[in-house]
Amino acid sequence: MNRSATCLLLMLAAPLAALTPALAQGPTDAQKKAIKSDCRSDFIKHCSGVSPGGMPALECLEKNMDSLSASCQAAVKPVAAEVPASGG
Repeated sequence: MNRSATCLLLMLAAPLAALTPALAQGPTDAQKKAIKSDCRSDFIKHCSGVSPGGMPALECLEKNMDSLSASCQAAVKPVAAEVPASGG
């Protein structure tokens, strides 16, 4: 894995671990792993302008749900269902 791919992976992992207290009960470790592994390309394609940190990253994936790969949609949907929309 090259340096930028490793960096991206770390940047995607940190936000999921630091989601707002409203999500203290979720997502599960399995959900985090699924998003990290299944949404990497989708995040780069649709959310490159979003700081990969917490809710903005997840919200970007949610906003682009119809354009995400099937595997990324399957990873994001259960988490998105637990997150109240910010409306912004």
